[in-house]
Amino acid sequence: MADELEQLPVWVRRIDGSQVPFEADRICQSLYAAAESLGTASAFLIRELSDVVLHFLAQADYPAIPSTAQIAEHVEKIVREVGHPALARRYAELRQRPAEESAKRRITLAWPGSADELARDCQRVYALGAIFSRDIAAAVAERLLHLEGLEAPAKLASVIVEASRLMELPWWPALADWRQCAGRQWIVDSPESLCTARMHPALTPHLCERLLSLPMLGQREVELHLNVAESSEEADSPLFLGGTDESARQERVNFVDGLLERWKVLSATQAPALAWHLNERSFDDDVERRHLHEMIRQRLQGRAVHFVFDRPHSPVALTNGLDRKGSGILMEIGLDLPTLAARPDIQRDGAAFLKKLPSLARMTVSAARQKRQHLRGLPDASPLMRPFLIERAAVRVTPMGLDDAVERITGASLGRSPLSLDFAVRVLQTLRSTLHDAGRPLSLDLRLDFALQATPDQLPLAAKLHAESAIIAFGDEHPMNVDACTELLASAWRSTPLVRMQLQRAGQMLQQGELGL
Repeated sequence: MADELEQLPVWVRRIDGSQVPFEADRICQSLYAAAESLGTASAFLIRELSDVVLHFLAQADYPAIPSTAQIAEHVEKIVREVGHPALARRYAELRQRPAEESAKRRITLAWPGSADELARDCQRVYALGAIFSRDIAAAVAERLLHLEGLEAPAKLASVIVEASRLMELPWWPALADWRQCAGRQWIVDSPESLCTARMHPALTPHLCERLLSLPMLGQREVELHLNVAESSEEADSPLFLGGTDESARQERVNFVDGLLERWKVLSATQAPALAWHLNERSFDDDVERRHLHEMIRQRLQGRAVHFVFDRPHSPVALTNGLDRKGSGILMEIGLDLPTLAARPDIQRDGAAFLKKLPSLARMTVSAARQKRQHLRGLPDASPLMRPFLIERAAVRVTPMGLDDAVERITGASLGRSPLSLDFAVRVLQTLRSTLHDAGRPLSLDLRLDFALQATPDQLPLAAKLHAESAIIAFGDEHPMNVDACTELLASAWRSTPLVRMQLQRAGQMLQQGELGL
């Protein structure tokens, strides 16, 4: 469908003669409004119908810049000819009506247990009504989409903070800026890089304390990325820290040692999560191997530690769905695959499921576009209006319940049947290609973040599914000790495409900052 979308008009002419960009989403929203007035609205069916309409619109002949009336006439004709005459008539009727001012709506909320819960519920209702169109809100109600961050509608989900601002005096104004930018998570990239020969040794403990106090002061999840490989796109540039000046490397090692000693004495609920980056030196170099073993021991004790793989000629990965090319996460969207698989028009038909899957994926693109448009309208004084902060933010799309959906369609889980595994691969390929093709014309960076949940024996599944993150659960049959975890991480680094891994005992609850699905 990507080639077809390129054939659609770029501009349209309104009745007053002005020209505006053509927005395919407006067709879906108008058809949903018509269906809603008929009492037959279904967010998914209207999205499918809109995709059919766009398919035929792309093949129609237009003048250089068609009018909105010409587009609407084509839409009405297509809807009628594909078997929805009543909807086509209602769509035409609504076109003839003058635009009505949005009426005030009365909402009813269940009585919450606290004022904070009431505030969150009100923010969610506001976000669904003010940011997202009615068809997207209906898809949320139908549990096809799960939109995270509705409690903070005027913020990004996550943001990469400038660690250097913690060295400024005063440094606390940075907290206010970061609070306004991100509603859930702050990501601190390589704070040890601030340690140079010019840095006064007395500043090290102050920087450590400021970093470790961020979760409490900011009331946000905080993830510190340590031991990040110093990579470059240049082929002749040194890749790993070992290729840099030895004195600078020692400064960083000393800083990390001091930070870890302070981090270990904090309670697990107050401490920031650590993302420990691994490279080819991590398993051979004495200092890095010592640090790796300490990270594994802390994880075995239940601390929030993740492992991230840095590989040559690859972008440095940060949190799920984000690398250094981005500024943060615009929003997080979950695709409920079991809900789609349970629709009566699929009936355990794998071909029907794959055919309908792109329509569901394109709904996420519409939701992300609407959230970005809302943030663009913030006041100029907002910290989010810094150049390219919103534009460079990625969208994290998570396929939820893949194994359940695959088992519903094929009768077996993806880890137990080659047929089921092949079907799961096709599902993920369809989602990746649809998100890429639909997001490219809108300059939206949509990242499919599928986290494989598996046992150590199932690690090869990660390569077959092209998974980027994994939650490896150790059961009673697998020893979970430092040596076993080190061997597993080394194997994953060398033989899988994984960029992020979480280790846990089977049935263990996830803590703050850990991989979520």
